[in-house]
Amino acid sequence: MPHPSVIRLAAATALVLPALAGCAGAPEYPVLATAAVAELPTDSFATRSIDVTLESVWDQPVVIAGGTVFTPYFERLDAAGLDVALPAGGEVTVRLSLGAATCPAGEGPTSAQLVIDMGDQELLQSVMLRDRELRPLNTRACEVIGGLDAD
Repeated sequence: MPHPSVIRLAAATALVLPALAGCAGAPEYPVLATAAVAELPTDSFATRSIDVTLESVWDQPVVIAGGTVFTPYFERLDAAGLDVALPAGGEVTVRLSLGAATCPAGEGPTSAQLVIDMGDQELLQSVMLRDRELRPLNTRACEVIGGLDAD
C-alpha cells in the first residue's frame, strides 16, 4: 500500500492542479479523461507492467512524458520516462511498470500520475484506473513469493 504521505501528496496535487490551471498561460484542466482502463499485457507476469489507455479531453496535442502507478497491490516505482504523443481528442496506450508485489495486499483504488508535456510547460495529472486484473496478478505473485520463501 502506498505510504500515507504519498497518498496525501497525490490528493494535494489533485486539489492544487485545478487552481493552478486558472493561472495565465496554463492549459484548461483536465487534459486527460479522469479515468482510464488498465489492462495486463500478455507478458505482465514477467514484466510487472500494465497498459493504460489514456484519452485526451483537450483541444491540442500533448506528449505523455512520464508516469507512475499508485496501487495497494504493488510497490510504487519512480516515474518512468515516456515520450508518447497524444493527439487532440485522441487516445494512446502507455505501458507503466509495477514495483514488487505487496504481500499481503492493502486496499484502495489504483491511479496513475502522469507528466504531460504541453510544449512550453509540464503538468501533472492523476487518472483513476479501472484495474480488475491487478488483484489476481498480485495474488499469483504473492503465491510465487510464498513458495520461494518455503524453500
